[in-house]
Amino acid sequence: MEPFFNPNDIQSYIENMRKTFMNGEPFNTEDVQKKVMESLDQFLPDFLKQGKASSATKADAPSQRTTPTAQSQVFETHDFVIARIPIRPDNYYPPKILMDTYHLYVRGLPEQESELKLQLPAPIRPKNAKAEYKDGVLEVRMLKRGPEPFTEINVSDM
Repeated sequence: MEPFFNPNDIQSYIENMRKTFMNGEPFNTEDVQKKVMESLDQFLPDFLKQGKASSATKADAPSQRTTPTAQSQVFETHDFVIARIPIRPDNYYPPKILMDTYHLYVRGLPEQESELKLQLPAPIRPKNAKAEYKDGVLEVRMLKRGPEPFTEINVSDM
């Protein structure tokens, strides 16, 4: 077996993949997107409803307010996990922020009836976190927990 592919073989493989997608029809990106969306809707029906505001959902829950969870962002950099929660300046009152190694809890948001719970993408050090409200965004910066040091445990004879 050769370590390198023949460029002509790769090109013919790509052309064959483009020629047929479903039922011998030419490859079409709209068909691919439609098929993916149908699959997601079938296997994860609630997943797509988060992004859609359907009239049936509004009719079922008229008292439900818009929540900042849809606009909240949680991402990580090399050293930090950062959560950004938009809050309108006219409604701002300092919320209570709690956290553990893997979650951020925010209580007392103006448009949120219950506490906001955000899953963090990496473990953090809660004692090193800082929060700041600026330009309508509450930003919580949490220092990531680094790798644990290597520890040796002695085994004693009985």
